[in-house]
Amino acid sequence: MAGVDALPGAGARSRVFPVLRLVLVGLWVVWAAAAWWTAPRAATIEQARADAAADRIVAHRWADSFGDADGTALWFTALRFTSGDQPIRQVLIWRTGFGRVHHAQVEVPIAGVPSEAEQQLRELLPQDGGGDPVPYLAPLLATVLALLCLAILIQGPAPGLGTRWFWFFLGGLPFGLGVLLWLRAERPWAEPAPPAPDRKTGQPKRYGGLTGLGLMILGGIVLSILVALLRALPEWLVPSALP
Repeated sequence: MAGVDALPGAGARSRVFPVLRLVLVGLWVVWAAAAWWTAPRAATIEQARADAAADRIVAHRWADSFGDADGTALWFTALRFTSGDQPIRQVLIWRTGFGRVHHAQVEVPIAGVPSEAEQQLRELLPQDGGGDPVPYLAPLLATVLALLCLAILIQGPAPGLGTRWFWFFLGGLPFGLGVLLWLRAERPWAEPAPPAPDRKTGQPKRYGGLTGLGLMILGGIVLSILVALLRALPEWLVPSALP
């Protein structure tokens, strides 16, 4: 990845980078909190009916699914449903005034004909829908954070532990963990200890893009397994919509 090895003015960098580092860490914390809070959580139609009756629903939409190969895009993942001889299911996705997002399934005995329970629920819901129930704050913060980090990685001082491509791929770790590692261990935020010298050249060898790609894939697999194990915890703590 091409880029400028250093920004002009070492004195200016020494003042700007520490502040910028705190800003990026703060953005990550705000994003993580917003992503966890607004992550869609599985619920029941009874809860949807209670929220609707109490006027707590500020936005909602209905989605259909007709098979295992189909799904409804929702946050980081897609909702999946049973198929074959199982009843067709509709899904209600709604957001309350507290910014919490929920989803619940409603069985439709006859295609295209709402059940009595579904019809009653539709009558309680706001007629205009209120827009998309999934807030855009977390994705927006993630985009801003990614663009800022990418700009600094390209235009800032050359990394010491790995190449720019190494950190570019490592930044793809889930939950922004690669970004936190970069903020902790790499230039311009710190002076990393050089890696062991190469046996052939005797010079410090930086980790390359292929290494970063491999670590990203391996780390993604490990984190996916960890999240799958954590789904045994209550839904409010570990949302099922996590990747």
